[in-house]
Amino acid sequence: MLYSFRWFGHNDPSKLDQIRQIGVEGIVSSLNQIKYGEKWKSNDIKKRKKYIESFKITESKNLTWNVVESLPVHNDIKKRSGKYKYYIDQYKDSLVNLGKNSIKNICYNFMPLIDWVRTDLNHQLSNGAIALKYNHLHVCAFENFILKSKTAKLRYSPEEIFKSKKIFKNMNAADLNVLKKSLLGGLVATDRKYSIKDLNYEIDQFEEIKPKDLRNNLKEFINEIYPIIKKYKLNYNIHPDDPPYNIYGLPRIVSNEDDIEYILGLKKDTNIGLTFCTGSLGVSRKNNLLRIVKKHGPYINFIHLRNIKRISKSLDFYEDDHLEGSLNMVGIIKEILKEEKKRKKNKHSIQQIPMRPDHGHTILYDQNQKVIPGYSLLGRMKGLDQLKGIIKAIN
Repeated sequence: MLYSFRWFGHNDPSKLDQIRQIGVEGIVSSLNQIKYGEKWKSNDIKKRKKYIESFKITESKNLTWNVVESLPVHNDIKKRSGKYKYYIDQYKDSLVNLGKNSIKNICYNFMPLIDWVRTDLNHQLSNGAIALKYNHLHVCAFENFILKSKTAKLRYSPEEIFKSKKIFKNMNAADLNVLKKSLLGGLVATDRKYSIKDLNYEIDQFEEIKPKDLRNNLKEFINEIYPIIKKYKLNYNIHPDDPPYNIYGLPRIVSNEDDIEYILGLKKDTNIGLTFCTGSLGVSRKNNLLRIVKKHGPYINFIHLRNIKRISKSLDFYEDDHLEGSLNMVGIIKEILKEEKKRKKNKHSIQQIPMRPDHGHTILYDQNQKVIPGYSLLGRMKGLDQLKGIIKAIN
């Protein structure tokens, strides 16, 4: 695997001068300063690329911008309404400009409105480290008693609503602020952040869109951009839903093995690939991650490795150490390394799959610093070293 690290740009608390010291070659980045849905100009791409490549990691090698994460798909495209034709044109221009600048690997998602959801950004573990956590009843409380969604009662059982109401009544102002901060978007630098009013409005825009409609909108979108992907030999990789649950009543179409089968079958071309995120797919007990790698390995063009700990008899989970938790990380890595060996024989365009340690605990010095939730420097560095140790031992 090609060791990589996410960097959110010049406002990221983690600096490239620090990242280059921890044993990575690739930088996973995005032009998050560009207005949502607008074109990435070639000059802006060139400037970002040149800046990343200005950092040496050995006498003969510099950092490279090896993966775009992410090139955001505007919600109008997902709904296929409003100004979607305009935004598709902007998107096509962005893809062309990335291709012309030899940045070929792109991660995107098709999750409506909110990229990923956690309810607690400061869940303290027994050892004092801070992790991200998802509590399903807290989401239920938010939807029913803060957002006051008109359809929330259809998504939860009477027992869940009763329990969540008790939780809500026991929350103080600080607790409520944390929950709002967690569930209104903006968890990372590339996310949109909403007010209660705005989120309710945006949710209403998706009211008539069912999963089959969103699937079809993704299909139509891929059909429109596919000629550019082929011309510039881009690898365009969808990220799974995080978590793979129905939240806010919004459709989910990248949550399970059937979804993956459908999307990768649209073109049956490895350029239309998968971002294999163990933490997102692994939340669902139904997803067999080893089987996904064995079956769809040639389509996996980018990898996020992280572990989660599922909470018994609930939909809750928290993010564990990379080698702990509910997922068989050693087995997953073995299957990925087998896939890479096959690629050498099959002359796959990506011999070493870019991998980044996804998320990480906030530990040590970083607990006194400003950090992007889940993206502390030291926690991810620790995770990367754990993963590298397993890879070294297997090889």
